[in-house]
Amino acid sequence: MAWHTDCCMADTVRRLTATGDVDVEYVVDEELPDGRLVIRADTSAEAIRRRGGLEQISADAFTERFGQLPTDDEG
Repeated sequence: MAWHTDCCMADTVRRLTATGDVDVEYVVDEELPDGRLVIRADTSAEAIRRRGGLEQISADAFTERFGQLPTDDEG
């Protein structure tokens, strides 16, 4: 298991990655006095992109690939 600490708007987010047959990322919500951890699945957009093997593209690359798409007010 590996610990990762990210800083996000002055809040420190502790992440736990469990590796084995399946690699899973968790966010540590709380560490109890006896050492147990309260964890939850990491459902951040960044974690979802990592799990899906996706990468974020720039606005220019999006326009190049998809062109000018109509907006909601264009019908």
